[in-house]
Amino acid sequence: MSYQLDMERCLAYIETKVTEPLPVSALASMFGYSLYHFCHAFKSIYGLSAGAYIRQRRLAHAAIALCKGYSVTYVALTYGFETVSGFNKAFRKQYALTPTEYMIKGGTEAMMTPAIKKLQAFSAIGYCLAPPQGELDVLDNGAYWLGKDFSSVSLEEYQKLTYPGYAEIGAWTHPDAESGELHYFFGPIVKSKDFVPHGMEVLDVPAAEYAVFLVPSAKDIAELNMNIRKMWKDIFSKWLDSSQYKFMDGKLSFEYYCGEKTWVYIPVTYKHV
Repeated sequence: MSYQLDMERCLAYIETKVTEPLPVSALASMFGYSLYHFCHAFKSIYGLSAGAYIRQRRLAHAAIALCKGYSVTYVALTYGFETVSGFNKAFRKQYALTPTEYMIKGGTEAMMTPAIKKLQAFSAIGYCLAPPQGELDVLDNGAYWLGKDFSSVSLEEYQKLTYPGYAEIGAWTHPDAESGELHYFFGPIVKSKDFVPHGMEVLDVPAAEYAVFLVPSAKDIAELNMNIRKMWKDIFSKWLDSSQYKFMDGKLSFEYYCGEKTWVYIPVTYKHV
């Protein structure tokens, strides 16, 4: 039985039915699980309950609808909240802004309002790119993979690492203990580390709580590159200073690429007042 595949199918189903009632018991039955077995499998893979995930996705869709100009009342009722006050409370907990404040900010500033997510440890297999020696501004070198030569690994080998709905990450890894040099890692998140193509390496990412920022969409690769770099700079020059969170040392920040969307994940912990 492939728990991972079943849960991925479940996520896809949730995404198409996000405005409809989605009792967890019905999801369990639909995918052939007992309620207990389903809840255990879902949380073990994604690090949160199915109910919490559904609420996060409804709030994410609600945030998009607010930026499009729909009223708070309409959005609250459309995305399954019984009262506007309940929606306001859930929205503020997720985004640290009321729905009205979020609407006023809109656009780029709204992109700087992250979701806060806990991720379990995971692994990726990818290329390890060494930048030219000398001083390097990491914040000005997001999406460092763009334009690089990946021909050392065949397409067939790379595809063995992937699966339906897979995501890739890009990350400046922690400095080498001896040389102090940084490297940039780029490759897919994998289900197994049994196969590592020659020329690629394993990156183990520890569990952490993350502030997750959606990068604005782009019309082409050049604009995507610019948007990713701007996002990194805005996070460290603006958001971290003004938020209730601080960067969590010892954890890894990374870019997350899935389909046509890109996110930046920043490991965080609460500031001590």
